[in-house]
Amino acid sequence: MRTPAIRAALLGAALLSACAPVAEPLVAPVPRGAAADTAPRPLVAPVPVNQEFQAALRKGTRSPTGAPGQRYWQNRVRYSIEANLAPDSLRLSGRERVTYVNNSPDALRFVVVNLYQNLFRQVTGGLKLTRVAAQGQTLTQLTAVQIEQNLAAVNTTAGWFENGTLGRVYLPRPLVTGDSAVFEFEWNFRVPPPTAPRTGYEDALGGRVLQVAQWYPQIAVYDDVVGLDITPYIGQGEFYTDYGDFDYAVTAPAGWLVAGSGTLQNPEQVLTPEVRQRLAQSMQSDTPVRVVTSQNLGHGTVQGTNGRVTWRYSARDVRDVAFATSNRYLWDATRGAIPQAGGGVKYIPVYSFYRPGAAFWDNAIRHGDATIEFLSREQVPYVYPQITVTEGPVYGMEYPMIVFVGRPTTNEKALHEVVAHEVGHEWFPMMVGGDEAVAAWMDEGINTYQEALAYNAYWPGTDHWVDSRNYYLAAAGRRADAPLMRSADQYDDQQTGVAGYYKPGTVMRSLRTVLGDSVFHAAMRTYIREWMYKHPYPWDFFNTFERVSGRDLDWFFNPWFFTNATLDMALGQVTTAPGSVTVTVRDLGQIPAPALIVVTTDAGPVRQTIPVERFLNPPNTRSVTVTIPVTSRVTRVDLDPDQLFPDVKRDNNGWRAP
Repeated sequence: MRTPAIRAALLGAALLSACAPVAEPLVAPVPRGAAADTAPRPLVAPVPVNQEFQAALRKGTRSPTGAPGQRYWQNRVRYSIEANLAPDSLRLSGRERVTYVNNSPDALRFVVVNLYQNLFRQVTGGLKLTRVAAQGQTLTQLTAVQIEQNLAAVNTTAGWFENGTLGRVYLPRPLVTGDSAVFEFEWNFRVPPPTAPRTGYEDALGGRVLQVAQWYPQIAVYDDVVGLDITPYIGQGEFYTDYGDFDYAVTAPAGWLVAGSGTLQNPEQVLTPEVRQRLAQSMQSDTPVRVVTSQNLGHGTVQGTNGRVTWRYSARDVRDVAFATSNRYLWDATRGAIPQAGGGVKYIPVYSFYRPGAAFWDNAIRHGDATIEFLSREQVPYVYPQITVTEGPVYGMEYPMIVFVGRPTTNEKALHEVVAHEVGHEWFPMMVGGDEAVAAWMDEGINTYQEALAYNAYWPGTDHWVDSRNYYLAAAGRRADAPLMRSADQYDDQQTGVAGYYKPGTVMRSLRTVLGDSVFHAAMRTYIREWMYKHPYPWDFFNTFERVSGRDLDWFFNPWFFTNATLDMALGQVTTAPGSVTVTVRDLGQIPAPALIVVTTDAGPVRQTIPVERFLNPPNTRSVTVTIPVTSRVTRVDLDPDQLFPDVKRDNNGWRAP
């Protein structure tokens, strides 16, 4: 997700840092002067591992190599949902049947249900459950006394209750290992206004759009590390959900296009022959096709029954579904070329939906297509059958096979930035399903790194790393620079932006520099393939990169992810002589790094790297001197001029010949 609030908070942090007193660092600074040359390295230590993950290692559900353990298990869900939407009143009513398979070693007496819409209860009234059933029995809402007894496991009564955005359903009989249970829910709610995060409606550009998400009761995760996920949804941080199969239907007025996660199952019953013919045409060439144009705006569907049309979608191996709808949507389509492991490409539909007058949106189809193709080459091939970009009130949010994007007003590059970011989320967390509320960097941070790659590839000559690096450096070592290994609900807006997005995005680039392109790619692709449709934790990521690289990387992961320590490399003495230049590099920060030296000569640049191991062995090495051969006059020496590492003090990184 990318929100303007985060950017505003970070801009404020950058401005304040320029004029306000420096806040007390959370990590003790390295002493200056001669003492810096022998300063200890307390952060060069093993990565801390919490007790729950250690227990999972002992049980064999996780492995010290980073791959899923031999005893790894994961529960699974199957949803069948029928929804009726009244756009005029903003009322959605639905019913669902959920088959929940217990693959855990534990008998489950109850399940937790996410009721996300209750976050907006003061504005919309929240989600109203009108029927709950389990294992063939309709359940009643528990009384206060029954709730207390159930929580204490005394005289447990089958039934349900809700508390904020969480509900709890006690089963008539325990759900044992290997068995499944069927749940049924009926509910309704009012779609929230544009001020709601991640979902809502908007009246603009001559029409109404609804971007609908978190719209059905959802069984919460029960996993092998922490067991039951009872994290309430408070708006800060995102979601942790199980993988499964979804068949869902949305009934809306005729003329309202419904763009959703998954594959449309009944195009003949929904779309006019003209629209279907244009969709077929869009899969025959790489030139985008205007499927619904201003000439047939609001007339892309059949007339339906009593003026209403039911759209049926199916999605497999996904962790959620969402949809967007409007009777003012234009519809563009093209095909995306997804490279395949055995060679060749697989073509998938790429769609964009937007209202007339949405600035730059006539090119959104190209931005979505370019991103899905680029990241399929950069990471692993996109696995889902389509990707859809929709315009509306949500500035930026991702769901399986569909993303919500607003209308950045500055220029087309701003639109591309948001599209690239949200489409990038199809890898993290859609294909690799970490817990976003526990470690936001595992999806937002890695995806910020991906966004920069996709942006620079689409706009040659640009440097999209600048924003992330500068936002982080403005906060580095201060309160706004909270450790990455902290749950999302513990961050304020400034910390969310830095720790969730910009610092880890920058650090991923540094990790790639440490390992080299080929090793980094091998590690990232291994991580994606081994954890696809699964639930990795941060230590799985760390351990995978150590296994694939064959290196101990605790010196990198510990300070960058568990502290707000900073990196500060500096040039010391530079001495030139015929045929050589001698350079001393000093490490003045708490985080070590390789020293990337560029010597500029009359004959061109000469590059040399001092490996990080020179600073780690002996342990407190703070100064390393190297002699570099040259063939002509030296005019300057620079340390990491490409800024591949986020150095907090760059004014000591250069030397100029007298």
